[in-house]
Amino acid sequence: MLTRSSLVAAVLASFALGAVAQSKAPAEPAAKEKTAVQGAFTRADANSDGKLSKEEAARLPAVAAKFEELDKNKDGALTSDEFAAGFVTGG
Repeated sequence: MLTRSSLVAAVLASFALGAVAQSKAPAEPAAKEKTAVQGAFTRADANSDGKLSKEEAARLPAVAAKFEELDKNKDGALTSDEFAAGFVTGG
């Protein structure tokens, strides 16, 4: 089981990897990266409602810092697609 600090480190690393991947090729993320992103989203979704509230995202500093930018439809929550876009685009 991942600790909170391990989860934060994984999320930060994934954001960094997304930025590097985009600079090399704007292609679809690899299956391994998609799995890591989905796993991070699932772990962060404390109430398992399929979206991250600001409170849930607050546990992930890299996500919390870009919450408003990632929340494309401005509904106050991140879907898994909005969350994943932060990884693919580097935030």
